[in-house]
Amino acid sequence: MHEVEGRRVFNPAYNAFLDWGRTGWQKPDEVIRALSLAEGAAVADVGAGSGYFTARLARAVGPAGRVFATDVQPEMIRALEERVRKEGLANVSVVKAGFDDPALPASCCDLVFLANVYKEIADRGSYLPRLAPALRPGGRLAVIDFRPGVSGFGPPEEVRIPEEQVVAELAAAGFALAARHEFLERQYFLVFAPAPRGP
Repeated sequence: MHEVEGRRVFNPAYNAFLDWGRTGWQKPDEVIRALSLAEGAAVADVGAGSGYFTARLARAVGPAGRVFATDVQPEMIRALEERVRKEGLANVSVVKAGFDDPALPASCCDLVFLANVYKEIADRGSYLPRLAPALRPGGRLAVIDFRPGVSGFGPPEEVRIPEEQVVAELAAAGFALAARHEFLERQYFLVFAPAPRGP
């Protein structure tokens, strides 16, 4: 970890390790299938980092779709731009976001996707409600992150956030749990939808 704008974030000097050995435990193909993305859908990959999921999401939504790959660190933005260029991901837009601002256009997305980044959001009480305006009608928000108490590769135990806390925080931000996928051994995989509003 290192500091950017007074916030502790992943150190991009270790970028090469982000994808190392990840396929086995992250099960990206299963994750993409579980998201059930339609051809032409639009997705925001929030905190996209190395672009590990960005490239897969871009292929899943096809040429008519769109992926907004966001990050807060200039080094990560450059890495994302390089990956987009090298892999010819013409349907990906790289977005420099803020720590307090997802920087997503209104009604831009069918899915907002946060993989291994939820715990990095410092002021979630303010940040999470700002994700809702980016969703189109019927849009969803997916969160994948590391379970506390699970050994093996992953962040330190003290920074991990329990699944119940994620559900509670997103409920306070106006989201309801819509689905839970159990196939990731080290992580929870939760899908939310904007909670229905009363009359």
